[in-house]
Amino acid sequence: MLIPTERAFWILDYYRRHQIRLAFGASILGEVAACSATVTYVWRETHAIGIKLLDEDSDQVWDRLIPLARANFAFVQMGDPEFLPFTTASFRSIHSILMILFSDGTTMFLAEPRTFDDAPFRESDVM
Repeated sequence: MLIPTERAFWILDYYRRHQIRLAFGASILGEVAACSATVTYVWRETHAIGIKLLDEDSDQVWDRLIPLARANFAFVQMGDPEFLPFTTASFRSIHSILMILFSDGTTMFLAEPRTFDDAPFRESDVM
């Protein structure tokens, strides 16, 4: 379900304020990747976020700035009819998913676990 940019940035800021460890996934130029992530900064004025990408053991960290000015957003959560495709065993620990959609076909998602005990995520959990 598409949501307004303002709501997407409220969700992103919620993730940041509560330091929620998320499952991050992306399909960029046909390449798919997944890892754990935390949102570190939210700039509503410039429509950008800072994100920390973590490997499975959190030994390696990559900080990234992601401009979102031209992105569209979709959000689904447990109970929504649109969430049904995500009710497979691979997504068993997911509560909600914020999808970030770019006009070049790039798609990113941030999935919130049902409980903090469900994190960290592995690539096999989200792909």
